[in-house]
Amino acid sequence: MEARDIVINSVIRQMEPELNNSQLKKLKIVLTVHLSNFRLEEEKNEVIIYDETSDIAAYKQYFVSMKLRGLAKGTIELAMRTIDTFNRWVRRPFNDITTNDIRLYIAKREMSDHLSSASLDRECGCICRFFRWLYDEEYITRDPGKRVEKIKVEKRIKKAFTPVEIELMRNACVKSKEKAVFELLLSTGCRVTELTMLSFDNYDQQRGSITVVGKGNKERVVFVSARAKVAVDNYLRIKPHFSGPIICGLRGVGTAMTANGIQKMVKEIAKRANVSHAHPHKFRRTAATLALKRGMSLNDVRRFLGHTSVDTTLQYIDTSGSDLKLEHEKYVA
Repeated sequence: MEARDIVINSVIRQMEPELNNSQLKKLKIVLTVHLSNFRLEEEKNEVIIYDETSDIAAYKQYFVSMKLRGLAKGTIELAMRTIDTFNRWVRRPFNDITTNDIRLYIAKREMSDHLSSASLDRECGCICRFFRWLYDEEYITRDPGKRVEKIKVEKRIKKAFTPVEIELMRNACVKSKEKAVFELLLSTGCRVTELTMLSFDNYDQQRGSITVVGKGNKERVVFVSARAKVAVDNYLRIKPHFSGPIICGLRGVGTAMTANGIQKMVKEIAKRANVSHAHPHKFRRTAATLALKRGMSLNDVRRFLGHTSVDTTLQYIDTSGSDLKLEHEKYVA
């Protein structure tokens, strides 16, 4: 790695806690442009050289690079946990890690920890992408993940809630807060973290729309159905407020619910309704499936969910059941 790149990476790494994604990107561009006019030489000091090219520096720089690419905080944290677990197991410098080390770790996760093929594929991909980046950025001399075999993942149809399950859970909502969360999840198709961030600042009550910022810092507009609006209005009569998060956390007005809080709430509602396999993300799949069944185009469903690719959207659609059943629900039921 050239001395210029080492300097730029060091500055970006140190400024990462102070700047947002767009500011970090701009800083990197400015440094790259201005330092291109200078020839930099490394100081012949082993401590300094080691500090800037060590495994710790490389590890930190990788996650800064993920942030610069605009990846979601949850994605970065999941990658960090995966790589941390691998590093604690292997306990060797990055440059000494072999293809067999990665294979053995994946085998251990399958045989001892009993991970599913989907989880194994995610972890393997995360580790291999990390070492590919280390190789591309010249932190290591070879890529140990290059020859690691792809894990075959069984494709299973991911189910949406059925119309009966929706009504059972709707009837099982006891508190106004539960009804508001339930209807907002179903109406907006929001991810659970997005729901926690729904704010009055972005809520157009006349139009029935809310602006949300989703994965990759992408902004989109979601819509509040008549049922959801009534549920939210009823909740606001009991918990009156017109600023900050729409749905309050346990500490009251001005605080937001946590993702864990919403997950727990959904499970409690589903338990009362005797509905199995219920979680907040299933509402997102259900919203997409219902929208497509009721005539929304696939591209509009993609925009509704905030996806970049239609292929991603297709993974959210519950295609179980025959075309005849779909047409019956659309025109008869």
